[in-house]
Amino acid sequence: MILKRWLLFLVVFAVSLTVILSLLIYFQAKAPFKDANKSAETYVTENNLLAQVEDAYVYNSSTTFHTIIGKTAKGEEKAFFIPEKENDDAIMEVKLQDGISKEQAIQLAMEDETNSKLLHAKLGVEEVGPVWEITYVNETNKLNYVYLLFDNGDWWKRISNL
Repeated sequence: MILKRWLLFLVVFAVSLTVILSLLIYFQAKAPFKDANKSAETYVTENNLLAQVEDAYVYNSSTTFHTIIGKTAKGEEKAFFIPEKENDDAIMEVKLQDGISKEQAIQLAMEDETNSKLLHAKLGVEEVGPVWEITYVNETNKLNYVYLLFDNGDWWKRISNL
C-alpha cells in the first residue's frame, strides 16, 4: 500500500515537473521573437511610418524580416519589411492597395485544393521582391508552400508534399 502511494507520488511529480519545464522552455524560446517584433512595431510607430499596427510577424527567407502591417496617419494601408539585422537590407515598404490582397492570394493558391487546411498566409520579401507565402496541409496530410508575387498574383514558387 505504501509502495503504491510512493509510486503514484513519483509518477505525478515526474509528469508535473516535465510539464512545468516544457512550458518554461517554450516561453523562453518564444521571448526573442516577441521582443524583436515589439521592437519593429515600436520603430514604425515612433518614426511615424504607421499610425496603427494591425499585424506583425517574422518572415524567414535568405534574410529574416519583420513584417509590420498597418495604417498610416492618412489612412493608407501599408506593410513595412524591417530586416532582422540592422546591417542587412534597407527597410522596404509596399502599399497594400498596389498588390493582391491576402484573401486573393489564398484563393489563388488553393483554388485546386479540396479538403486542404490553411496554416497561414504571410507577406514577406524574397529575391524577387514582396511575395505572399501560403502554407497549407493537403488532403493527404502533406505540407505545401505556395509563393505568389504580391504585385500581380503570379506564381513564383511552389514546394509540395513535404
